[in-house]
Amino acid sequence: MEVLLREVSDVPVVKVTGEIDAYTAPEFKSALGRVILSGADHVIVDLTDVSYMDSSGFGSLLSATKRVRPRGGTINLVGCNDAIERMLKITKLDAIFGMFPTVDAAVETLTSP
Repeated sequence: MEVLLREVSDVPVVKVTGEIDAYTAPEFKSALGRVILSGADHVIVDLTDVSYMDSSGFGSLLSATKRVRPRGGTINLVGCNDAIERMLKITKLDAIFGMFPTVDAAVETLTSP
C-alpha cells in the first residue's frame, strides 16, 4: 500500500494505492490522523486505486470520522470500486461518508458556498 498526501483547493486529499487490510491499516490510519491533527475539518480519501479493503480499513475511516465530526468535519470518499461501495451500502456506512466519483467533484462540493 502507498499513501500520498496532497491538497486541492486547500482541501487535503489522502490518495491510497494498493490494498488496505490488517497489515496496512495502521499506516492508513496514521496518515488520516496526521491530516486531522494538522487542523483539517474536511478530508478527501481517494480510493480510486485501492483494489481491496477489509474491515480494518473501514474501521480506520470510522475512527477518522469520529475525530472530525465534533468540529463539523467530514470524511469524503472518492472512486470506490464496486466491492467497497457494496460493503459501504450493506453496512449503511454510505450514509456516514460523502461519496463522490472524482476528487474534483468532492472539492467542488466542499468549497462551494
